[in-house]
Amino acid sequence: MIKLARILRDRDDLKRHYTLFVFLWGTLGIALLILRALMDQSPFPSLLSTFFYFTVQSNILITIIAYLYLKNQNRTLFFDSLCYIAAVNILITSIVFHTLLIPYMSGVSFLNHITHTINPILYLGLFFLIMTPNIELKKFWYSLIYPLIYIGFVYLLIEPFFGNMLDILMPNFVGARFVYPFLDPRTYAQGMPGLLIFNFLILAPLIAFSAFILLFLKLKFEQKISQK
Repeated sequence: MIKLARILRDRDDLKRHYTLFVFLWGTLGIALLILRALMDQSPFPSLLSTFFYFTVQSNILITIIAYLYLKNQNRTLFFDSLCYIAAVNILITSIVFHTLLIPYMSGVSFLNHITHTINPILYLGLFFLIMTPNIELKKFWYSLIYPLIYIGFVYLLIEPFFGNMLDILMPNFVGARFVYPFLDPRTYAQGMPGLLIFNFLILAPLIAFSAFILLFLKLKFEQKISQK
């Protein structure tokens, strides 16, 4: 991977081609999500609910970042942090889907593979092989901001105002009104205490640890590349 990263970084055309590839796959995933919603019997509620998902938001974020990278976005701390946040988000998207959500699903579609498998792999490749964000390891907590905001978004906005709509749209999906089953206290035998234990004492530390390890590996990777 070190050799590949050096080759890509030395060739502007290869960098652009790979970044464009990431952008096109991201665009494809978003386009198919929108098309699927518009073909639903309730197109507007379905389209609106599509953007409630952490997966969709993460795929939109990596697509925007790939676009900005193509446009030679000037390096700033904010943009570097955003690139890192997007990497953690898309990693969470893939891990949570494959470990926590597939058991609730009867099958995995090609679209799900795009948004939960292909795009995460492609963006993490972009993050490691091409991007050079300047972030100190102690700033790994930046990556936790988005998930915390998202949880607030679910409990303060989505469930109170759109929960009934989600239940009607997906009557057979467990925890639909909370977007994801693991955010629904009804899916836990202990109710709310079970939800708090799982999400804040198990899932949150795992996300923080994953974010730390991701940044640690990225920084080590950059050190190896810089060595002659």
